[in-house]
Formats: sequence, structure tokens, C-alpha cells
Amino acid sequence: MRASSNFIKITVLLLIILSSGPVRVVEAQTRMTIAYSSVGPGSTGIWMAKDSGGFSKYGIEADIIYISSGPVVAQALIGGDLQSGNPASNAMINAILNGAPIVGVAATANRPYHKLWVQPEINRLEDLKGKTLGVTRFGSITDNLTRILLRKAGLEGAVNVRQMGGTLEVAAAFQNRIIAGAITSDLRVSPPSQPKLLTRMTDFGIPYSTNMIAVSRDYLRRNPETVERLVRAYAEGVAVMNQQKEKALKTIVKYSRLTDPRNIENHYNESVTHLDRNVRVDPEGVQTILEFMGKKGVPFETFVDNTIIERLIREKFFDKLYKK
Repeated sequence: MRASSNFIKITVLLLIILSSGPVRVVEAQTRMTIAYSSVGPGSTGIWMAKDSGGFSKYGIEADIIYISSGPVVAQALIGGDLQSGNPASNAMINAILNGAPIVGVAATANRPYHKLWVQPEINRLEDLKGKTLGVTRFGSITDNLTRILLRKAGLEGAVNVRQMGGTLEVAAAFQNRIIAGAITSDLRVSPPSQPKLLTRMTDFGIPYSTNMIAVSRDYLRRNPETVERLVRAYAEGVAVMNQQKEKALKTIVKYSRLTDPRNIENHYNESVTHLDRNVRVDPEGVQTILEFMGKKGVPFETFVDNTIIERLIREKFFDKLYKK
């Protein structure tokens, strides 16, 4: 009798639940720690994916953290401290060449958005002879672009390159005139320091992969659907940045800590101009890095898996994002 009574109670309870309307199934969120390696325009897409709800929409509970250099992000990915990050592409490529089991699954920018800022008295690249340029860390994107520029200008070996630590440390060194200049996306100094924009890396027309969304190969193998949701969320964050300027400006202020309206506007404009809408990694941009490293001929697939992006392109996912 007791078993029969329990069965009746369970049946009645199920009938009440079913009669109350459709049952909503709440999917568990996947926890991910995701690092961005600068407070410049290259990180705006990740900030937007977080603050616009893109990560949550695609089932990811994202903790985004700042790690001040691409090589350090690559090391954290290798060590398993991160599930994803956007290290400088050259730092990631160098790590892979040295055996790191990581891979790029999406691009942030396939053209360098960095600029060469110099002290006011410097008027030509030749004026840098015997002087020092600052970079964040040796092996970082700022280091790589600095050396590419010096090589193209015939100044390799004639200009010193000094490692400072991070973008804020580079700015402090410039402010105190420890360095004559720096290639960076954003040089934050205060008066009376007056940096001069000497040249833009885009002026050289160099295909160059600046940053990628990266994961470990093991994580991609075990969690391909999660990585696809990560890529979709990031791409949607870039779309929101392009389509909702006021929301993007608030997010930029939050993460960059900029206060000057002109700098905030410049950051937004640089992000919209240079962050790729179709986040496919360009093989030519990777080839430039390999040629600089003297590793021309290493297969593109050694560093990048564009499988997810190619599928999204076939689905017209990116087209749909920008038809909204």
C-alpha cells in the first residue's frame, strides 16, 4: 500500500508540473579563465564579449584577466592556468616552435595597428641611431614589430632595444625620457611629455597577425563545442562593439581606465578600424612572422586550426551578425 501511495503522489506531482506550462531546462555554464595581453584596442573584443553578455549567451562563465605580455599568456596556457587567451601571435608561434601544445583558433587582427611614438626632437627614423626603443618583453609583439621596422629601415644593430615589462612600464620609461620611443598601440603619458607619432606600421602594408584567440590542443580535442562557443561569443562581442558605440565606450572606460574623452574616442576608433569582423587567421600574416624568425616553410596548420571559422563562414554566421 505504501509503494502504491508513493506512486500516486509522484504521478500527481508530475501532472502538476506538466500542467503549469513548458519546462525550462537551464544549461550549466562552462567556467573559463581567459586572458588578454594588453589594455589597447586588441583586447576590446574580449571586453565586449564579457560585458555585452556574449560569453553568457553561449554558455560560458568567463573570468577575464589581464596578463601584461603575450609570452606570459602563452606560458599560462601551457601550464593550464588559462583555458584561453589572446597572446601576441609571434609569442604563440615561438612557443609552438619550441614544443608548446597550443593552437590559434581565431584572429583578433591580421594587420598591425601599432604606431611608433618618439620624443619631440626626433623627426626621422635615422634620428634613432644610437638611441633606445622600449618594448614590453623580448619576444612580444612590440619587440617583433620594433625589430621588423628597424630591419626595413636599415637600422638593425644601430638602435638599442630595451625590455621594460609591460605597456604601462613602457609609457613610464618614455615619460622619464629613459627611451627615445616605442612601438605600441597606446602610449599613455601625462604632460609635459609630448609623444610624436612618427610612423604607423600599417603604412608598410605588412600582412602581420597581431593576436589570436588561443587554447591548448588538448582542450580543443576534449572540448570542441566549448571552443566553438568561445569563438562565436568573441565574434559577437566585436559585432556589438561596431553596432553599439555607447555601450562600447563604457566598456573601454571600464577596462582601459582611460579618462580623457579624446583618448577614449581614439581607442574606440582604432578598435573598429583594426579588429577583424571575420575572425579567420590569415596565413599570410603568420608567414610574415615565420619569415622574420627564419622559419619560412613551416606548415600553417602547425600554429592555427581554422576549422571552426571555416564552418562559421559556410553558415554565414558573420554575415548574420552584421545584418542586425
